[in-house]
Amino acid sequence: MKILVIVNESPWGSSLGVTALRLARAMLAGGQQLIAIYFREDGVYHAQPGRAADSGTPCLANAWQSLAKAGGIPLLLCSSASQRRFEKVPAGVFREAGLAEMMELMASSDRVVTF
Repeated sequence: MKILVIVNESPWGSSLGVTALRLARAMLAGGQQLIAIYFREDGVYHAQPGRAADSGTPCLANAWQSLAKAGGIPLLLCSSASQRRFEKVPAGVFREAGLAEMMELMASSDRVVTF
């Protein structure tokens, strides 16, 4: 089953980012095919490294990058949201993608999970 995960919430605004990460890990462990993780709106802040993390919240930028490298999953930042929030795209495995690419991913997915 092909699954697209969309993250809309910032890493510090709620626990949804951590929940999305845990679900993505469980999906991979269960043999599901994650075709991409797409970060929209304030979700693009998941790509920002160096945020202070408390004992219960990992640095999500590093955690997403580890997941992407281990599972070969593209980490996509909504290009318009990214350009409004960052002066340049954060380094690492994150890359910008437009709405058209997200729509193509949605069309080729069996399921779309949004946080």
